[in-house]
Amino acid sequence: MIRAVTFLVLAAWLTFVGLARGQAAPIPPAPTRHVTDTVGFLSPETRNRLDERLEQYERQTGHQVVVWIGDTIGDAALEDWAVRTFEAWGVGRKGLDDGLVMFVLAKDRKIDIEVGYGLEDRVPDAIASRVIREVMAPRLQAGDPNGAVDAGVSALLEAIEGHAFVPAPGPTTQPEARRGHELIWLGIVAAVFLVLFAVNPSLALTILWFIMRGGRGGGGGGDGGGFSGGGGRSGGGGARGGW
Repeated sequence: MIRAVTFLVLAAWLTFVGLARGQAAPIPPAPTRHVTDTVGFLSPETRNRLDERLEQYERQTGHQVVVWIGDTIGDAALEDWAVRTFEAWGVGRKGLDDGLVMFVLAKDRKIDIEVGYGLEDRVPDAIASRVIREVMAPRLQAGDPNGAVDAGVSALLEAIEGHAFVPAPGPTTQPEARRGHELIWLGIVAAVFLVLFAVNPSLALTILWFIMRGGRGGGGGGDGGGFSGGGGRSGGGGARGGW
């Protein structure tokens, strides 16, 4: 079931991606500092202090942690834009992929934390999400952008060093709940298939044939001063949220 959902979602994404790319927000120029604030979100003192802190952190550990603050990306999908920007900038060392970027969009009131492959075990999605929800969002809602970004950076560095808070475990799934989840998956499959059929009937029928025959295809294989990207890649992990 999960494989079928994944296959349908991927196919739908490939169908729509051409249109989405046409409306995608442009990638900003690669930053030359560890903290870039294009809209005056932070005070100059906070911006410079954080920039010096992250520059020193890179010298000591090699990890590249970057903060980029802008205004808006319009109607573009935040996750897609953030991943493309991360990849274009090459944050982190090539081969180690130990980069992390905190994107803050002031007008959109959104935050995205993108994590490189090499740091995903230290800053998993759950930790990144809690940094946004529990550390940054309350301070932003209280009108303290300097404190929000400062505390968010501190929490992420603590996570990278292995000192992060541990997210509370989720409830154990019972058989009744599992049956409910299966119905949800069926609903998702049906909804995605209907949308795909409306856009590309031939592709939808091909996928339906594949699923009905059992989907027995073979599996694929598993991928000095200032700032300058080192060729790192995004792991696609991280989190996003608003305030």
